[in-house]
Amino acid sequence: MLKRRRIPPELEAAHAAFEATLGRVERAKEDLVSAVPSARAPGRSLAEALADYEEGLREAKRTMPGWRRAETERDWAACDRGIDEAVGLAERFRLGTRELPFDALMFALQDLMVPLEAFEQAVRGWRRLRR
Repeated sequence: MLKRRRIPPELEAAHAAFEATLGRVERAKEDLVSAVPSARAPGRSLAEALADYEEGLREAKRTMPGWRRAETERDWAACDRGIDEAVGLAERFRLGTRELPFDALMFALQDLMVPLEAFEQAVRGWRRLRR
């Protein structure tokens, strides 16, 4: 019988806090992408999408202390910096934004989310902590 590897009991609360933070980051990214028009919808206002993205990242930032542990410090610090950088990029983009063609908008929004790739590494870090 295969045993499923689990988060150690002493890290369960921190892992739950990480999952909450990750969920908020993912929702913020969805908010940002909602500005992209599709075949079915014109896309949200870029200003609204950016505002929701920035607010979502600020909410995620407020949840960060819940998963800071010695075992997660390197990933935690990278994610903390990633949120700060992503918020800064979004603020600068918002202040300098203008109408963009579809392709340029897609690339610009992707660039805004690059710092959040630290969360992908953190997910792998949590997997390594499973026993």
